[in-house]
Amino acid sequence: MGNTAQILQNVFCFKDKNQEDISRLLENLLYRVKDYGKNELIAAQGESAEQLGIVLQGQVEVQKIYPNGKNMTIARIDEGQPFGEAVLFSREPLYPATILASIPSKVLYIGKREMLKLFASDPDILLSYMENMSDRLIMLNRKIEILSLGSLRRQIAFELLKMADKQQTDTVTLPYSKRVWAEHLNVTRPSLSREIGSMRDQGIISFSGNRITLVDRRAVEEILD
Repeated sequence: MGNTAQILQNVFCFKDKNQEDISRLLENLLYRVKDYGKNELIAAQGESAEQLGIVLQGQVEVQKIYPNGKNMTIARIDEGQPFGEAVLFSREPLYPATILASIPSKVLYIGKREMLKLFASDPDILLSYMENMSDRLIMLNRKIEILSLGSLRRQIAFELLKMADKQQTDTVTLPYSKRVWAEHLNVTRPSLSREIGSMRDQGIISFSGNRITLVDRRAVEEILD
């Protein structure tokens, strides 16, 4: 249980707890741990999602399956990260996407009723859960705002200008990898790289590693006009 408690310290609802506190909470909870092989299905899109999943080991992928049979990886969930928290207390708790194990993985599950017991026993955990849901809603609204811009170039320009204003410099440091950025924009990484490369070739931006410079800020702003 010690190793499990250590991993759970990375989960948003246990972030302020020490290992002893988490171990004590687990002793009073009904939960289960399940192992998955590489590429094994964890949950299919549309299945019941009445439990919180937490990756104890490995990595899982969240994939959106489209009617034409194509799929897109929209998120990767690493050790110490949860899934299913956004729909757990929905009136229709169904997985909105398919979840697969990218590599051999171990997942801990806590059911809805057990989570309610946990909230009742420790209001700080409930507060952390609510804060996480609020943050996710803000991120969703931001994503809708970005996607409503239309073209990928407009989305990139919007993001870069927003980062430049926040960091107060025209040489911005990406807060995530290009892979994560591409997933955030719902495009493939090659598509994102091609568009960034095109903007560089046109003298609009330059980049090195995770740093991007707005060489011609006015040109970036005009993309949004």
